Amino acid sequence: MYRLKTFLLPVLLILPLSLSGCGTEFNPERMEVTLNTEYSPGGLYDRTYVILTIRSLDANPITLNKVDVNNGRCGYTARYRNPIQLPAHFQMGQALELYLNCSYESIVKVDIETDQGAASYRFK
Repeated sequence: MYRLKTFLLPVLLILPLSLSGCGTEFNPERMEVTLNTEYSPGGLYDRTYVILTIRSLDANPITLNKVDVNNGRCGYTARYRNPIQLPAHFQMGQALELYLNCSYESIVKVDIETDQGAASYRFK
């Protein structure tokens, strides 16, 4: 019985520490994720851009580390096809615009990873 107690005591003390990292859910209400289109008439051709906007609604700083659109099947760039620089650091009200490489109708899910956890946003 003494051996069992000496074995279980360290396990019971360490178990809550190891399980605390499992809950990486980020409150989705701390970020606003919206989907819009922007029409741009051009000299040779007209174009409609699909824009995903991620905005911080939280008073605390948030770092955005990763964005996946449709499980990574829809790529994105910044305006004028410039690459997106992640991680992006947000204060309340700051936003990041992603110009998507797929149609507005095809966007179903956006997953974000921050320094405080991960969240998913659905559009259909």
